[in-house]
Amino acid sequence: MEFQLNKKTEFPIYQQLKEQIKYFLLNGDLQPGTKLPPPKDLAGYLRINKNTVIVAYKELEKEGVIVTKHGQGTYVADDLPADPGLKRKQALIELAREALDRARELGFGAEDLFTVVFSQTVLGLSPARATRVLFVECNPPDVNFYVKSLEKEIMVTVEGCLLSNLADRMDDQAAPAVDVVVTTFFHVEDVKAICEPLDKKVIAIMPAPEMSALMQVAQLPPGTKVGFICGTEASTEAMSGSLGAAGLGHIDYECITYTDNAAVAKMLSEVKVIAGCRSVVEDVRRLVPPGVEVMEFGNVLERGGVELLRKFLAERD
Repeated sequence: MEFQLNKKTEFPIYQQLKEQIKYFLLNGDLQPGTKLPPPKDLAGYLRINKNTVIVAYKELEKEGVIVTKHGQGTYVADDLPADPGLKRKQALIELAREALDRARELGFGAEDLFTVVFSQTVLGLSPARATRVLFVECNPPDVNFYVKSLEKEIMVTVEGCLLSNLADRMDDQAAPAVDVVVTTFFHVEDVKAICEPLDKKVIAIMPAPEMSALMQVAQLPPGTKVGFICGTEASTEAMSGSLGAAGLGHIDYECITYTDNAAVAKMLSEVKVIAGCRSVVEDVRRLVPPGVEVMEFGNVLERGGVELLRKFLAERD
């Protein structure tokens, strides 16, 4: 544990010290009952005024984080809230890192992020209403995957909706609760037919094969017979084009649709590797004979399309 201060920032030194002690508690560097350095010693080490340390300690004492024992010194309180566990601590710290990285991508600094968090949590200032995004796909696995991916990329809450449920979701009462509808190019015309009459912006993003999955296929021995099974005819056609563009000429591959029972049965009897798309891979695993390897071969949203969505949301704000 090592205290550090940034004297070039406008963020007050006492506040930096106070939050740093809380951070050490969160990541486990400080434990309940630990004795803290005397204000004079800590001030000398950090080359700051002793009163600055005293102010930080007093605020922490008011919050119940530390206690001063007369004649003995200052200690971390023994009765702090229950330890949330190492994994949860690490998850929270990782969340903070991701938020900082995303803030920097948008051109903001750490102090800007702190100002927003402080204003909304401590001061209770209400933010402007967040843009409401609805993502539409034809199967639950892809809806769940794309929603989580989009939320991480654009830092906005995204609601998922199956294409089969979209008309009911966009009825006269529910429609005002959606600002922009996002879908893949496979379904854009169907989605527009439902949403554009309600004056809703529809943005389509092209799905593309996951790079990690492409690399996995690329490492297969030359001549390996690989069967790609997709959930719909449109995704089968798109997958075939993507594989051709990826230059996987060293393998012998074929793309079929899961609903074509005869083609699926034939493929399972001929190939050594099956790559199932996200929506059907679990069903495919139950069908494959012994000795056939099964891998998940899912699509991700093409980055250029995500950036266009991010730009649209930024301009809307």
